[in-house]
Amino acid sequence: MANNYLTVSALNKYIAYKFDTDNALRNLLIQGEISNFRISKGHLYFSLKDEESEIRAIMFGSSAKVLNFIPVDGMMVLIKASVTVYHKNGTYNLTVSEMSQAGLGESYLNFLRLKEKLQKEGLFDQDKKLPIPAFVEHIAVITSETGDAINDITSTIFKRFPLTKVYLYPALVQGSQAPKSLIAALNKANQDRLAQVIIIARGGGSVEDLSCFNDEELARAIFASKIPTVSGVGHEADYTICDFVASLRAPTPTGAAVLLTRSQSEIAQNINEKTQLLNYYYKRILEQKYFVFHNLVNTYHFRNFVETIKAKENYLNQLETKLKASSPEAKIVNLLTRIDNVNQRLLAYNFPSKIEQKMVLLADKLAKMTQIWQTSINDRMNYTALLTEKLDLLNPLNLMKKGYTLTYQQNKLIMKASDVQLEKALKVIYYDGEVETMPVKKNQRKEG
Repeated sequence: MANNYLTVSALNKYIAYKFDTDNALRNLLIQGEISNFRISKGHLYFSLKDEESEIRAIMFGSSAKVLNFIPVDGMMVLIKASVTVYHKNGTYNLTVSEMSQAGLGESYLNFLRLKEKLQKEGLFDQDKKLPIPAFVEHIAVITSETGDAINDITSTIFKRFPLTKVYLYPALVQGSQAPKSLIAALNKANQDRLAQVIIIARGGGSVEDLSCFNDEELARAIFASKIPTVSGVGHEADYTICDFVASLRAPTPTGAAVLLTRSQSEIAQNINEKTQLLNYYYKRILEQKYFVFHNLVNTYHFRNFVETIKAKENYLNQLETKLKASSPEAKIVNLLTRIDNVNQRLLAYNFPSKIEQKMVLLADKLAKMTQIWQTSINDRMNYTALLTEKLDLLNPLNLMKKGYTLTYQQNKLIMKASDVQLEKALKVIYYDGEVETMPVKKNQRKEG
């Protein structure tokens, strides 16, 4: 009966034979999106997926070296491949011989769109991120309570600095419900206010496994956190939206623990260095102080201390005497003495009597001056009246009142009849007005 049963190896070899001999599975042309891409020893390992399924693929170095681009997660590619079976573990995959770019996959495009949107809103700005404390003693960890991430973080922290307290806030780190679970844990950590820093972590996985960390609501919750956050998601090559919005990005969960803690040896070395530095500076200070002390005790004043004190006392007494002589009180007494002397001199001079005498003399002088000025003014007035009478006698208007006239022709005063031009108007000025007339005839007297 046992001969009727196949071994596992025989079955896998048979399946591999079927795949290898089926021409329909050779030189296939397939379009898909690259996921979980890695390079090992020149060979390319990745998964090719669409919206519903995925398949693992390998491109050996001999075929990969002719590529003119570097494949990345999220890239849409066109490949030529054959389906092969790895009979040792009963799996099948694509062996890729040719590859060309076909653009970016939809999931990667969604990642880029969200990244660009949040960046424009300022969620990635460094100046808006909370600073990480220099010395952290309380750390909250948001991750799966059964995953490797929490073990890696706690073991690393306790090895480096066992006094650090770790608070676990369990959450889903994969699947459609993971973002809500992560947000709830983050809010709880902010509400408890037990930790100085929050680590959001998960171990490595496919792009699909890490997609929950590209959630927009989770990114906004991290940005709104009142406690600084550190993202330690996946491997060093993996980038999620959480990495950009967190206060600090760590390459791995273990890396997050290393970034937030200082090793015991590092602290001990730092303390030792500081101790040596303090000893050095204390020694330098003591040497300087001793040098100053040595110079001080060897100075003349220190060696002749009594004589120096006596000299200072004498100098102080001289200063005291000068101060008393120049003190405000002494100056006031001196001024009062001078004022008293002036008062005595004023009393001896009999200043009021002198003023009265001067006033009498001034009044007499004023009366005499008034009389002299009055006489002078009267003389001037009489002389002015005499001049006025003479001016009245010489005034032409007074002569014109007696019948005399002035005759002008063309604005020229006519002095004699020969100056008159016939048929040109004459202007005759009387005392009370003027008359214009026309000369008709002139008769001249003979002179002599």
